[in-house]
Amino acid sequence: YRNVDFQAQLPPYVANSIWGNTFCQMYTVGLASYHFEETTEADEASGNYRAYISYEHPHTNVWPALDNGENVPGRVPFRIIEWDPVERIFKGDICWEEEYNTTWMSEDKWHYEIKFDPKFMFILSGTCTRSNSEEPHQFGQDLVYVNAALESVLGDIRETVSTTGEYLDVVRKWRQDGASGRTLEMLGEVSMRVLDNRPESMFDFNLYR
Repeated sequence: YRNVDFQAQLPPYVANSIWGNTFCQMYTVGLASYHFEETTEADEASGNYRAYISYEHPHTNVWPALDNGENVPGRVPFRIIEWDPVERIFKGDICWEEEYNTTWMSEDKWHYEIKFDPKFMFILSGTCTRSNSEEPHQFGQDLVYVNAALESVLGDIRETVSTTGEYLDVVRKWRQDGASGRTLEMLGEVSMRVLDNRPESMFDFNLYR
């Protein structure tokens, strides 16, 4: 069933930073989604950033267990976090061996370098370099992530513009910002659904219990 405070649990949107935002693949929160926790001015001044990958969705059950046989934790924290607000680049490590005394799929560490678009609506580019893999995963190609609050943001835009053309200018801006073809396809599907004012969401927020 759906939680009574469903709306309150929907991911928020922060337009000027990654902190407070959630980014997901395949329109699914908890399917290796990236969660960047809100920060205070003191946190940012001291570099006290907190972020994690969520494996909390039931669909992650099809993925293998950790190499020691235990389940993959629901939330796996990023370590050694760096954030460049000017270039909008996040860096961080997932430290399987150090954190859990085991590996996952024979890999002990993943290193992420992620660049976001100017409005923090999607991941523009970047890499996930895995310890035992020769080729890193490429964001925008192998990994396509958008902001989990995308529908609500586009809904607000649709309500404030006076023409369909103005609304579609948002989509054109994504292309100008350098979104990959696969990312544009995902963004376009959401924007058309919002334009058509369809009541059902494309996103699974994993709020069913």
